[in-house]
Amino acid sequence: MVRPRTPGTGTAVALVTAAALFGDTLLYTSLPVSAARLGLDALAVGLVLSLNRWVRLITNPLAARLFERMPAGGLVIAGLALAVASTAAYALPAALALFLAARLVWGMSWSLLRLGSLLGAIEGSVGRTGRALGDMRAVFGLGYLAGAIYAPFAVESLGWGAAALGAAALTFALGIGPALSVTGWRREVDVDERAERAIWRSLWEPSFVAIFAIAFCQYATYAGLLAVAGGLRIAELFPAGGAMLGIPVAATLVAGLFILTQRLSQVAWTPFAGRLADRSVARTFLLSTMLAVTAIAALTAATDATVFVALGALAFFAGITSVVAVELAIAHRTTTADRARVLGAYNTWADVGAASGALGGGALALAGTQVPIALGAWLAAATLLLWTVGRADRGVRSAGVGVPA
Repeated sequence: MVRPRTPGTGTAVALVTAAALFGDTLLYTSLPVSAARLGLDALAVGLVLSLNRWVRLITNPLAARLFERMPAGGLVIAGLALAVASTAAYALPAALALFLAARLVWGMSWSLLRLGSLLGAIEGSVGRTGRALGDMRAVFGLGYLAGAIYAPFAVESLGWGAAALGAAALTFALGIGPALSVTGWRREVDVDERAERAIWRSLWEPSFVAIFAIAFCQYATYAGLLAVAGGLRIAELFPAGGAMLGIPVAATLVAGLFILTQRLSQVAWTPFAGRLADRSVARTFLLSTMLAVTAIAALTAATDATVFVALGALAFFAGITSVVAVELAIAHRTTTADRARVLGAYNTWADVGAASGALGGGALALAGTQVPIALGAWLAAATLLLWTVGRADRGVRSAGVGVPA
C-alpha cells in the first residue's frame, strides 16, 4: 500500500540533511590542514575522506530496500542519529580505527538522507517536481555553507575535539525538529516476488543504464575532475597569486573563489534550475550540458584568474542544472513501486563517478593539469549521446506501467 503524498515532506527531510551535512563538512574543511597536529599522515587523510564514498556502494541499495519496507519518517530519524554519532566520533582522531568506523556510519547516514530527500521532494510535490527537486538541493546545500563557515573558526578557537562535539550537538539541535515533523511519513510499498524481479531487471534496461551512466559522467566531472583539477590548475597557473578584477590576490583565494562558485550554484541556482526543468526537461538538459561543455573546454586555455573563476562558475551552474534535469527525468520514468530502487542505483553510479573523478583528477594531473579538465569536457559531451539513449523508450516500463515523460 502506498500512503498519500505529504506536501512539505521534501523540505523537512532536506533540512535534516542540511543539519547532517553541517557536521560532516567539518571534516572536509579542516581535516587536511589539521592532519599533522592530529597525528594523521596524508595516506590516512585520503583514506578517511574517501571511505564513505566506497561504502555507499553497499549502503545505497540497502537504503532503497529499507525505504520500500519501513516507515520513511523513522529512517530519516535514523539517518540523523547516525550523522550525530559519526560527527561526535570525529573528536577522537588519534583512534584511527574509530575514525574510519565513523566514516562507515556516515556512509549509511548519507545514503538514507540523500534518498529520503529525493523521495520526499518527488512524492511530496504537487505537480511541480522539478521545482521541488531544485528547492530541496538549495535547502540541504545550506548545510555545506554553514559547515564551511563554522569549521575553521571552531577548530582554531575551541580545538579539534571540542569543535567536533560542537558540530555534533548543532547537527542534533538543527535536525531534530524537522525530523520529528516527518515521523508520520509512510511509503511502504507492497512488492510481490514477481514485481520485485521485474524491478531488478528494469535497472539493466538500456534506457536506465544510459541515465545511470549520465550520472556517473556528471558527478565524475563536476564533483571530481573539476573540483580537484581546478585547484591544481590554479596552483600551476598562479603560483605567486593572480589578479581578480585587477586586484592582486593569493592563489589560495583564487582557488577558494573557484570552489565557492560550486557551492553557490547548489544553493542559489538550483531553485531556478528546477523551474526550468519543469518547463522542458529535455531542453533544459541539452542546453545546460552544451553550455557546460563549452565552459569546461575553455578552462583548459584560460590563463587569467578572473576568466578562470568565471568559466568555472559557468560550468558549475550549468552542470547542476543538468543534474536536476536528470533527477526530474527519473521522477517522470518511475512509479512509487520502483522509485526507491531506481534512485538507489542512481545514487550508487553517482558516488562511483564522484570517487573516480576525484582519484582520476589527481592522477591525470601528473600529465598536465589541463588533461583532467579536458576529460571533464569529453565526459560532459558524452552525456548528450547518452541522453538520446536514455529517453528513447521513456514511455515504456518493464513492470507494465507507462508514465509520462
